Amino acid sequence: MTLRPVRLWPDSATILEHSKDIFFAHWEELLRLKRTAMKTSDPDDIHDLRVASRRFRAALELFYPLVPKGSKTELRKSVRNLTRTLSGLRNIDEARLFFQARANTDIPDDNDLYRKLSELRSKELKQIEKALKNFCHRHLDRLVRKMVAGINEVSIKERNSISLLAYFSDVSIRQYMPIHQLLACSIMPELRAPRHALRIAIKKWRYFFEIIAPILDRDYTPVLELLKEYQSILGRMNDIVEFEKLVSTMRLPPTEQAHLGKILQAEDAALLESLTGLMSRKPLNYTFLI
Repeated sequence: MTLRPVRLWPDSATILEHSKDIFFAHWEELLRLKRTAMKTSDPDDIHDLRVASRRFRAALELFYPLVPKGSKTELRKSVRNLTRTLSGLRNIDEARLFFQARANTDIPDDNDLYRKLSELRSKELKQIEKALKNFCHRHLDRLVRKMVAGINEVSIKERNSISLLAYFSDVSIRQYMPIHQLLACSIMPELRAPRHALRIAIKKWRYFFEIIAPILDRDYTPVLELLKEYQSILGRMNDIVEFEKLVSTMRLPPTEQAHLGKILQAEDAALLESLTGLMSRKPLNYTFLI
């Protein structure tokens, strides 16, 4: 029998340098996509920027305890506000796609819903354009560079961590705990709040693995693919909630409101069935690849 060779962890200095490089790379990607979105105003570029802002926020939260105090709160708030501003457009675009997929069958093409969604979309684009112009990238870039420079052995020891590897292991356990607690109650039809919390917890754990994979030189593909499956269903269920909010803000005839409500309820029920089946077929258990 041939034994597979033990794959060694990178040494502490290598993990530290990789951590700093990955953290800064996420920031550079955010700035690159911001410049692109400002030039094009293309929906795909704006949506890519929203995802990049979420990934950078995940990296910031991971290394937050290790960076100098300074103005890191300002950076966290600025990027969070950017993400929120970009999210409105995404919800509207997804709602249009969802309802258009049911055009000529459940919903007529000339429905007031599409006109009102277009009006909302125009308003969101104006808010996004303003937010991108007001995003102080030069000032924030200086803060990020200072943070990256401040991640060192001293900051790790000050946090009472033996090593970054031990710190990552601790973070992974803490991020899985709410997932473990929420899984059982998330399949109860009447409880939407646990599903919302589960979606966020799974997304955070997925981003965590995506960040540390290149840092530790480990292949987390199996767990990432499973997390994406869960996140996809839970994300669509959250979309239904957002679509309901959008529809409720529109002054549509009561019969039309009721019709749209039935469509959304049917989709929500189908997604819950898919989630229940996924949990049965592929349980989401704890892992931290060694």
